[in-house]
Amino acid sequence: MSEKSVHVLMVCPSGGEVFYSNFDYHLGSAYNIAYLREHGFIAEQFISDESFNVRECAKKILSYNPKIVGFSVYESNYMQCVLISNQLKDYSPDIIIIFGGPTPTFQSREILESVSSINLCVRREGEETILELVSVLSKNNFKLDQVDLHKIKSLTFRNDKEIVENPESNILLLNRFIKNYLDKYPSPYLSKVIPPPKSILTGIITARGCNQNCTFCNCSALSNRNIFLHSTERVIEELAYLSEYKKFLVPVPIYDDGFTIIPSRAIKICEAIIENNIKLPLLCITRCDKITEEMLDLMKQAGFVSVGFSLESAVPRVLRTIGKVNPPEYKNSGNFDKEMEYIDKLKSMTSYAKKIGIKRVFISVMIGLPGETRQDALKTIDFVKHLNIDFYSHNFLHIYKGTPLYQNYGEYGYKIKPYGNKNKILLNNNFPFDVYKINHAPTSKNLQNNKVVDYDTLKILSLNPKRAEPKSYFNNVIINSNLIKSPMVSWIQENLAINGAIIQLYSNKSKCLKLHDKNESLLYDEFCPTKNYEGYYWEKLEEESVLKSRRMALYDENIGLLSKLKNTHLALEEYRRDYSNMEFTLCQECKVSDANALYNLLLEVSKSGNSFNYLLERKFLPQFQTLCKWMGNQANCRNLETAIIGGDNSIRICWNGDSLGNINTSLSDFRKNVRDLNIKNLKKRNCKECRRKETCIKCLFPYPLSSEEYCDYKNQYDTNEPAKFVFMFSVLKDLLFKPLNAYDF
Repeated sequence: MSEKSVHVLMVCPSGGEVFYSNFDYHLGSAYNIAYLREHGFIAEQFISDESFNVRECAKKILSYNPKIVGFSVYESNYMQCVLISNQLKDYSPDIIIIFGGPTPTFQSREILESVSSINLCVRREGEETILELVSVLSKNNFKLDQVDLHKIKSLTFRNDKEIVENPESNILLLNRFIKNYLDKYPSPYLSKVIPPPKSILTGIITARGCNQNCTFCNCSALSNRNIFLHSTERVIEELAYLSEYKKFLVPVPIYDDGFTIIPSRAIKICEAIIENNIKLPLLCITRCDKITEEMLDLMKQAGFVSVGFSLESAVPRVLRTIGKVNPPEYKNSGNFDKEMEYIDKLKSMTSYAKKIGIKRVFISVMIGLPGETRQDALKTIDFVKHLNIDFYSHNFLHIYKGTPLYQNYGEYGYKIKPYGNKNKILLNNNFPFDVYKINHAPTSKNLQNNKVVDYDTLKILSLNPKRAEPKSYFNNVIINSNLIKSPMVSWIQENLAINGAIIQLYSNKSKCLKLHDKNESLLYDEFCPTKNYEGYYWEKLEEESVLKSRRMALYDENIGLLSKLKNTHLALEEYRRDYSNMEFTLCQECKVSDANALYNLLLEVSKSGNSFNYLLERKFLPQFQTLCKWMGNQANCRNLETAIIGGDNSIRICWNGDSLGNINTSLSDFRKNVRDLNIKNLKKRNCKECRRKETCIKCLFPYPLSSEEYCDYKNQYDTNEPAKFVFMFSVLKDLLFKPLNAYDF
């Protein structure tokens, strides 16, 4: 960024969720940055909407000239953090790398034992630990080996071959009786660390921690079941500042673990929002037993447009087991009155929230909880079906280290194991019954989100381009094989963008169900740069092939899209008969008649007089694998956005093309092979003399047409403009296929 060194650069890669930016603002990191700046240190956060592979990302980070790079680490982004950390050390061995966040809080020893590039782990709240560490290091020219780390609390580090875990600082706990102690840490917004418009993604917090008893939750475990509060004045100052900058069309999330856990405080904040005439749409998650109808009325008046409630289970016995209402020590009591009251209260509060006009009301449930049976889970889903809500999150239990449940999970028949021998941080647990056979209720947001994933997959399989120019990595990888092996993962580490997509196409349903878990475990054990990994298989139904996801095989066919594969001429014949909607159909070209059909469609669009209106008046066209060969700008063979890896480790960039390399071929050599093939084609086709040379994409792989036939078509008519219109309408269709989330209005 500049010649001036940054003392601390905070990095938080996305975990690759349905909604993500590559490197966006992170609230926890921003608090640390604001506190360091207040004490005179230069601290920044690495922000980028651009995609990178690991190598390019490390170079971008090092352009800030940081002394320390601190990662905000969760299970969701752990692999990306490790890969970037390793690359940073390769480029700059003396750089100091710190891991902090929920995962290092409970697994700091295991992290340092398994990843040599990481120097230190910070446990729990980071502000005081990071400040003390940076202060000591700055006095010693940031030479880690010249600093005694034993006195810095909440730090885990190496001392020769020994891993040292210093005592907890417990700074918030020790000062819990000091009123508004949390206000000592500057606001990330008021201190100008986070731009206000970014608050709709980054959110705010009015309090840290949770004092509830849920045995599975790592939020209360991180805070030792305590809540630490900002003053109402601080909250109002922050909200007022945000409200000045723009008219927010979507709500700003309040990321407290439960906004109304202290009802009197929530009421006070809402009243202050109203008194100060703050106009800002807000979102929060809370508990139904910590809210009333009067509070909901007040919250709506204060600007809350989206409210979520945690249910987990609609079975009183299960709620008792997980400590959702009563503390876990009450689990042997036979009286479930409070749990039944909790369930009834959730129904009444969600209904009332909708009645008064709160736009989005949602809940969360969790399947596979301790002591839960299949019948219990079905009862919960049936309960959800009868709620007046907009959507719910259909979650599966994940047992986190550090939670009370982790201490005694064996009592409930769970087994926990890491994904492999190299990556022992990411843990996987079994379930007491087949949780995947519990069908989702119609309001499950997972249903819509998974349809989005499948739609994006269809776009990738069509090799539909998004980027405008080649990069030093691929955005997507299609594995056209049943098995993934270690050399393939090494190639993916080198050549796939962080949080890029991996789509595996299995030969059939049986192979998909049998091998997918094994393949996923290998990807995670070998540290893949993404968790955006989906398995699919082709199933023959009557006269057509249907693409189904592994999810659909595990659940039911409502958990995704049924995408069809058809020959282009057959699909367009069907389309023209009644202009039926074919947006989830992928067209392939196997015969010359397929190429003719698409070419004739482009002529039809062009001769319509108004291509835009012509397409607008019709249903959506299918996806075309070969539209790019009729366009004059973007194509996968030019931009190298998607790689197709075969079972023999060969790499193609077109469904109709030959291999141009394999997983042992460097990307620079691969590009050279593409250039050489292009030069060969230019000479063979005599492109210099062609009148279409400026608009022709000069397709490398025009199959099923020969080169001569392709050139004849291109010379007959300029297909560039109509092809662009068809492509543009495909992009327009994308806007209609957004994931469902709490911010949609």
